[in-house]
Amino acid sequence: MNKSTISNMPYSPKPWKVEHPKAIVLGCDPTAFHTDSIGVRTLIHFNTVFNLGGSDLRYFAAINNCLKKLDLNFEVDLYVQNLVSDYQQEETSKNKKWDELAKSLIPERRAEFDKIDPDGNLPVFLTSERLYKVLMNDGEPLLPAAELYKMQDVMIPATKNKLSRPLIALYRHPKYNCSRQKDYYERVKNALNTI
Repeated sequence: MNKSTISNMPYSPKPWKVEHPKAIVLGCDPTAFHTDSIGVRTLIHFNTVFNLGGSDLRYFAAINNCLKKLDLNFEVDLYVQNLVSDYQQEETSKNKKWDELAKSLIPERRAEFDKIDPDGNLPVFLTSERLYKVLMNDGEPLLPAAELYKMQDVMIPATKNKLSRPLIALYRHPKYNCSRQKDYYERVKNALNTI
């Protein structure tokens, strides 16, 4: 992980690839900043998405803990990628152009996932509600996160989203952490066993 400015970024982080993934984890984009003691903000550069394979896994720690509860190990079980793979001028939550950009990149990401899993059976774990909102088909009702986490059927059907794959909410927000949503994670684990 190196700190530099957005103007001199040589490349985007690579996806985390495994030989036979059991699922896909999808993040928003790699953009994260470090602000030093005098207020200078610099973009943090990752070699791989979420800095997987690096020494600092803080950007993936909460997700990883929940994946472990599902008996999934990112090192051998998961393909991990961001919907927007390039660095942005602002972090996702502050980026007013993010939704439009993300929607334009869905076909690219879908093609990438289709190469890994041509049958479209691998579920995609969504790390953010923002992903859910841009990936759902037009006209589909958008449920608030609290309602999604109460649903008995945790998989959003492939027919209802633009990736044409089952989607599962695995939000990074602390409110939806596996330690606070034990019933939900039990339902997810059961659903994964049916695939």
